[in-house]
Amino acid sequence: MKELIRKKVLSRNWTFAEISNLSETVNLLSIDIYGEMTLIEKYKLVHDLRIKETYVGMHFEDLLKETVMTVLSGEVAQIIKELLQGATISFGGNNNEISERSMGGEPHKERSANEKKDSKDEE
Repeated sequence: MKELIRKKVLSRNWTFAEISNLSETVNLLSIDIYGEMTLIEKYKLVHDLRIKETYVGMHFEDLLKETVMTVLSGEVAQIIKELLQGATISFGGNNNEISERSMGGEPHKERSANEKKDSKDEE
């Protein structure tokens, strides 16, 4: 399970906003991973937990989901914390470069800027 979480976290580039709102990021990752888990994986994740008194009267499906999400969120948060401890930040990675042509550079060779349209092509 930890390897799957690690792969999910490392598979994308995170923005500062996503990392700074860690509780939302953990929640979204947990929901994503929960959707991919089989029933057996969910059971193995929570099989040795004791049932709280607050869960009495709940439907089994709701109880299973809530306990799995609690444990899963804790594991996701722990993995992210471990990865962040060794992370480096590179500012200026998104330069939003604009091509030379759009900055008034040379026009495209195939078509000139003052080319007239043929009236036949307009229909």
